[in-house]
Amino acid sequence: MTSTNIPNTFPLNLPEGDPDLLLDELQTRLREGRRLFAEVGQILAEIESRGVRDLYGFNSIAVFYEHVARVPRAEAKRVADRALALNSRRTRDGTSTPPVAPLTGAAAATGALADGGIDRIVTVMRRLPEHIAPSARLEAEKDLVDLASVARPRDVTIAGTDVLARLAPDDNDTHDPTPRTPRSEFWLRQKRTGRWDMRGNLDSETGARLNALLVPLAQPAPDGKADSRTPAERRGDAFAEIVDLAESSPDVPMPRQTSEPLTERPEPAEPVEKPANSSGTAQPRERGDQSRHRGDDSARSDKAHGVAHIRPPRWWFRLSRSRPGTETSSPALDRSVVQISDKNATHSQQRKTA
Repeated sequence: MTSTNIPNTFPLNLPEGDPDLLLDELQTRLREGRRLFAEVGQILAEIESRGVRDLYGFNSIAVFYEHVARVPRAEAKRVADRALALNSRRTRDGTSTPPVAPLTGAAAATGALADGGIDRIVTVMRRLPEHIAPSARLEAEKDLVDLASVARPRDVTIAGTDVLARLAPDDNDTHDPTPRTPRSEFWLRQKRTGRWDMRGNLDSETGARLNALLVPLAQPAPDGKADSRTPAERRGDAFAEIVDLAESSPDVPMPRQTSEPLTERPEPAEPVEKPANSSGTAQPRERGDQSRHRGDDSARSDKAHGVAHIRPPRWWFRLSRSRPGTETSSPALDRSVVQISDKNATHSQQRKTA
């Protein structure tokens, strides 16, 4: 006869209406799963001691675990590194290699530590220099293990940073020879939808002041009605209210005026010496003969000289010959034109003779 007291959707034989019992069962199974996984690490360390290549033909214990457990390469490497750091193993010559964190390995074997806390403790113990006394190392590791058994991995990271600063301050300075005080940062960009996305990294004082302004304004509606806004939406409304208050303040700074870009004015061209045989000033050009390029004759002559290096003489002669109503502004230009004209005439005479 089948009992109707046990719900079919729940596989465990647990009574309903007891949240503490559910929590205890969850913690028990988490602890048991961690203990079994610690035994997996012990087996991997033993395989490494005997030689994974000789036993199974793999190059490393991480590659072996990747194929056996059918997990990604990154996860397999983390598991292998954790197993080798928590368990002692023998080398090929028979010597024993001690674990990096022996107390952490003993606590992990009981299922009291999670993987995140174990990895952070191992990182701290590897960064401790060798000249630290063994008693100081064990004391620091014990403090971290006790914390990791009841706290989150981020708390273990903070405590590990304090341990490194206390036991190896010189070693920390070598990693950053020129430490500097981090400044507050803030990013604000507008998305295609028109809304604005912002994020920042504030120092402790600025962050505390901003939080003190947001907290009272982000409280639920005080009129007793149900507030359907999420906590993030309430903080967004509070931030918008702070912006309104700051904008209406009489002490708000005015927007900075953008300075106009400085444009370099061209320096006046030096006066060109007129040839001795020229008399009077050049007559102004007719409207129909005006050039498309503005500027004085000396600039046009410099441009023509540059063209002479890359174009045949006939192009040079066409660009540099004098136009009706103008005079040649440089004797050197006249001599160049005459020489090129003589060369062209010589080449033409030679072709006719041939």
